[in-house]
Amino acid sequence: MSTRSTHRRRKARRGFTTIEVIVIVTILALLMTVVATNVLSSLGKGQSKIAQAQAAKLHQALVQYLIDVNQPLPEDNFDLTILTLRPEEGGGPGGPYLPKRTDILDPWENPFFVVVPGEVNADFDILSYGADGAPGGEQANADVTQ
Repeated sequence: MSTRSTHRRRKARRGFTTIEVIVIVTILALLMTVVATNVLSSLGKGQSKIAQAQAAKLHQALVQYLIDVNQPLPEDNFDLTILTLRPEEGGGPGGPYLPKRTDILDPWENPFFVVVPGEVNADFDILSYGADGAPGGEQANADVTQ
């Protein structure tokens, strides 16, 4: 055999075959599915923890408002936007109790609710319906109550 024919055979085999490319793409797709599932699960847990912290902050702000207006409990359909208003805008005398109007929204951009009487607390609860915005659910869709 001549050197020239060996060189041609090597040159022709430089790329991947179609089957090799399909196998590599399939393996990468499976790996990405596993990674994406784990990342999305962690993200949902993180947002639930943020919602719990926000609900605790809202609970404290509402307690302070109730003390300032000398009320023992909020009304059943209490509008949390009052906590973001200054006194001249119709808020409580010590307001605003929350610095931003977006503080009354959960991480999924749904409003928090006040439930009187509370299920977790005797007087009232601050409630978020989770990622799906509907009562009940599991994981990221679970209700957050403070």
